Amino acid sequence: MNKNQIGCVEHALRNQNRFYASADDKDWNDLVNKGYATKHPGWEDSMAYFRVTGSGKKAMSEAD
Repeated sequence: MNKNQIGCVEHALRNQNRFYASADDKDWNDLVNKGYATKHPGWEDSMAYFRVTGSGKKAMSEAD
């Protein structure tokens, strides 16, 4: 995980494991591709909710 991804994961975990961002967000989509997050439709077509997976939580703890 890069520094920005760590910040995004920390933010999500502080907010009921949810992060609302552009559906095309590079860092979040990278986390999804690695299995560290899941992506869910947002209110707008161009937005999405991202949630950290168990693997993402583990990777986060190893990144500290």
